[in-house]
Amino acid sequence: MERFIVHEEEARKWLTDLVVAHEIDMSFGEMGSERSADSPPIGMAWRPMDPGEEDSVFLLVRAAQEVGVVAGSEEMTITFEFIDDGDQGVFRWLLDVVAPTPLKVATMSEAMAVLGEPEASGVEAAMAILHEAVQTANLLVQQLSDHVAARKMPGHGS
Repeated sequence: MERFIVHEEEARKWLTDLVVAHEIDMSFGEMGSERSADSPPIGMAWRPMDPGEEDSVFLLVRAAQEVGVVAGSEEMTITFEFIDDGDQGVFRWLLDVVAPTPLKVATMSEAMAVLGEPEASGVEAAMAILHEAVQTANLLVQQLSDHVAARKMPGHGS
């Protein structure tokens, strides 16, 4: 099965362009902005675990796959999901399989405080998120594959 990967150089360039566009938009009040509403609003000081940044993480991971800086199987995507627990929130990763049949595999929930590299900001924080998304996607794919293989073993049903 094809593994998920981060195209390092392309990802850094893409993220740098996003940060510059965001900083220019913030300086000029977003007049004449060419950024789409689905573009992750990541600036130089962006920190994914800051309150209100959950949607930015979701948009970052989705956009990275759409532009191809995070690549994997055409039948699968990795998605970030935030869960409001009334405190600082928790998150989990979802592996969405579309073929051969739709399936969603999820990680256990974790505290937002452990997402990515907690001390990083801007491009470095975003790169940490992309690496975590890819690492988790590959782990979920492997776990799913191991589960299917174990079920095919004699004595485990079909």
